[in-house]
Amino acid sequence: MVRNALGIYWDQEKNIPIILDKNLDDIKIKKKKLIEVAQDLRPVFLEEKHLLRVLFNLEEDIYYKSVWCTKLGRYIVDGTPFRKSIIKKISELEEFEVFRKKVLNFEKIDKMIEKEKEIFQNFIEENREHMSMLLNSTERDDEGNFIGAYPFIEEVLKKYSTRIPMVSFSGGKDSTVVSHLVRKALNNQSILHIFGDTTLELPLTYKYVERFKEENPMTPFFDEKNEENNFFQMCKEIGPPSRAENWCCSIFKTGPMGTTLTNFDEDFLTFYGVRRKESASRSKYPKILKSTKIYKQLSIGPIIDWLDIDVWLYILSENLDFNISYRQGFARVGCWVCPNKGAWSDFLTKIFNNTEYMKWENFLIQFAKDIGKVDYENYVKEEKWKLRRGGEGLEKSKDLNFKQKECVNEKNTYILNLNRDIDEEFITLFKPFGKISISNSGKSQEMYVLNREKEALFKILFKEKNREIKITLINLKDKYLYGKIIRQINKFNTCIYCQACNSTCSFGALSVINGKYTIDENKCVHCLNCVTKFDMGCLVASALRTKSKE
Repeated sequence: MVRNALGIYWDQEKNIPIILDKNLDDIKIKKKKLIEVAQDLRPVFLEEKHLLRVLFNLEEDIYYKSVWCTKLGRYIVDGTPFRKSIIKKISELEEFEVFRKKVLNFEKIDKMIEKEKEIFQNFIEENREHMSMLLNSTERDDEGNFIGAYPFIEEVLKKYSTRIPMVSFSGGKDSTVVSHLVRKALNNQSILHIFGDTTLELPLTYKYVERFKEENPMTPFFDEKNEENNFFQMCKEIGPPSRAENWCCSIFKTGPMGTTLTNFDEDFLTFYGVRRKESASRSKYPKILKSTKIYKQLSIGPIIDWLDIDVWLYILSENLDFNISYRQGFARVGCWVCPNKGAWSDFLTKIFNNTEYMKWENFLIQFAKDIGKVDYENYVKEEKWKLRRGGEGLEKSKDLNFKQKECVNEKNTYILNLNRDIDEEFITLFKPFGKISISNSGKSQEMYVLNREKEALFKILFKEKNREIKITLINLKDKYLYGKIIRQINKFNTCIYCQACNSTCSFGALSVINGKYTIDENKCVHCLNCVTKFDMGCLVASALRTKSKE
C-alpha cells in the first residue's frame, strides 16, 4: 500500500526517530503514544554535537544524546526541541578565532563513538520496514513508475536499453546513495560516473571523491571541469554570482559536462540524486525527465520522492562512506561560494574552510570598492552582493553599449557600430538562422542568411576588421527577427568563451572550446535555441544587463 502521509515520530523507548504513515500506522502511533516531531530530519554527528557544545557552552553529555536537525535548522535532542536560536547565537559570537580553535581541536573517544553507533543501529532497526518499501515496493506512483528504487531502476534500464547508463556524481549524500542503488540494482560496478567539478567544492568533497575512486576501482569515473575560465577572474569581469544572476552553474558545471557528452555518439540515461523535497523549483520534477540542459541526457530520479531522513537511513543501513562535511554540520554540500547558501552554511565554511572563505570575503570587499560602493564593508557583511542585479559599475558592461540607428534611405535597415572588429566568428554566430551566402560588393562583403526554403531572411553588409555593419530585414514574417539578431550581436560583443552556450544545443551542433565559437552545420537544425536560451542572447550579456538596458 502506498505510504503518502509520512511523518517523523519520536520513539521514547529507543530514543530515535521513526518514519511512519499517519494513516497506515495510526494504531501503532496511538498505542505507543508517539508524538510527531518533524516532517523531515537529518542526523547530527559527533563533530556537529561538539560545535553545538562549544557554541552554547553545553554539558559533555550532549555527545551521548540522540540529536537530529530539521530542514529549518531546528535541533531535537532526545525527542525534545532545542529552544535556543542558532542564527542569533552565531551573529552575536565574539572572538571567532578562539571559538574556531576550540571546534577544530575536538577529539573523539571510543565511548562517544560506540554511543553514536548504538543510536544509529536502533534507528536502522526500527525503520527497516520503511526502508524495504523504498527499495522494493512494486506498487506504482501517479506517473506509472515503480515506487521501489530497485524495480524502478531495472525497468527504466530495460525501457531505454539503447542508452548508456551513467551516474551524475556530485560528492553529496544523494548522489552517493544513487550511485550505490544503481550499481546494486543492476549488479554492475562498471556504470559510468561523471563528477562535475565546479572548482569551488569544499575540500572534503574532493577528498571524498578521491576515496570513492580508490574504493571503487571497477567504476569508470570522469572528472569534468571548465579548464578555460577562472572563477575569480570571471567575477571581476561580470560580477560575483548572485541569487538573480546565478551564472556559475551554467559555466562551471553544465557547460563542461555538456561538452564532454557531446563527444559521445550514444545518448545517456543519467541517474541523479535530485529530490522533490529539496526546493520549490524541484517539487514538480518528473521521475523521468528529458534534460533541458544537456541534450544527450535523459535524467532519471530513483530517489526523487525520498526525504532527507530516507537518504541517511540508506547510508547508515548500508554502512556507506560519505562526505565528511556532513559530520561537520553541513546539510548540503556544493559550491562554498553559492549565493543561495544560508547563514549556517556560511558559518561552517568560515570555520572549516577559513583560508578560502577569507580570500572570498576580501575579494567581495574589493569588488564592492571597484563598483563604487561607499559602504563596501556593510555591502559584504549584510550580504547585499547576493541580491546584486546586472553589471552596474563594471567595465565589461560597456560592451553592451553599441550604437544602432535606423537607416533613413532604406526601409527595414539598421546601421550598427560594434565593440570589436568583425571576423570569422561574427559570421559563425549567424549560422543558426540558416544557410550563409557571402558575396563581395566593392570593398564590402554582403552576407545573406537564407531559411530552409532558401528564402532570404536578412542581409548584413560589412567589412572585415571593421566595426560598422548594415542590417536589412528581408523576410518580415518573424516580427522578433531583429531582436534575435541583436541577441547575437550582444553575444559577439561580450563573449568570453565561458562554455555556457555548450548546453543550449539539443543536437550537439554548438561548441565553445579553446577560445573558439563553432557551429557544426551538419548537425544544426536552425531551432535557434542557442539564440533565445538567454535573455540577452548570451549568459554573460544577461549577467551584465543593467536597468537602462532592459
